Amino acid sequence: MTRFGWLLLLAGGLFGADLTAVKAEPNLEKRSEKALVYAGEVLTAMRASLDTNDVKKIKDELREFQAAVDLSVDSLEATGKNARRSPKYFKRAELRLRELLRRLETFKRDMSFDDRPVLDDVLAHVEKKIDELVDATLRGK
Repeated sequence: MTRFGWLLLLAGGLFGADLTAVKAEPNLEKRSEKALVYAGEVLTAMRASLDTNDVKKIKDELREFQAAVDLSVDSLEATGKNARRSPKYFKRAELRLRELLRRLETFKRDMSFDDRPVLDDVLAHVEKKIDELVDATLRGK
């Protein structure tokens, strides 16, 4: 993980442990970053649930993960900025989402074969959000 990623992970741990704390951030760009850090924390918590083979808890955490991803992308869209002219936070979010997608794919490989379909919708959703960010950056939405 890059130095920036570790810094974000540390900052996420310092700012709060739930999505309502992230939603309280008035700066939409920082809210987006905090939401992605929170999504990473949820993935880490899911690993513990995988060790205990608690699929119900994993499903709940997946909903929380997806909500954090949605909050991040929605916050960037709410800034009203042209992603092509001000790509900094859009590109950061895209890169962070790609990293989270890789972690989620690894998590899927580590799961029992019978439980893997639980992740398919979330994986597709994250890929869609990445495509939205790339499209916004290239087309200047």
